[in-house]
Amino acid sequence: MKSLHHRAASLSVCAVLALAFAGASAPAAVSAASLTGGGALTELTEGAQSTPTQTAATTTATESTTNSKSVIILALVAAFALLIGIAFVIVRDARRVAPVTESQLNEGGSARDSAARFQRRRAKAKAARRQRKRNR
Repeated sequence: MKSLHHRAASLSVCAVLALAFAGASAPAAVSAASLTGGGALTELTEGAQSTPTQTAATTTATESTTNSKSVIILALVAAFALLIGIAFVIVRDARRVAPVTESQLNEGGSARDSAARFQRRRAKAKAARRQRKRNR
């Protein structure tokens, strides 16, 4: 049950980070779209008008939406931290599912394991024969 709570907490943290990054980039995209004035649709409707209309010239201060180096570096660090977090969770869950002891890691190949199994099986059989002789 405890691992379920940890997993839920880590997933919620990832979701909050994803929403935060998506929300940070959304206002810039909306403001850039509103400054363009409609694009191809306005060109089509303006071309169809027979009499040109006079429009009042409005001066708006347009800010260039350039990414500074600090924002890019911050985004890269956040992405790297997110990837490290995901890798940590995957490795932790994999170790819980398939635990391996240190002795299993240090032992060699399967030939040594089969030889040890064979010796244990022979020792058990020998002990069983002795037990049967005693119980006659």
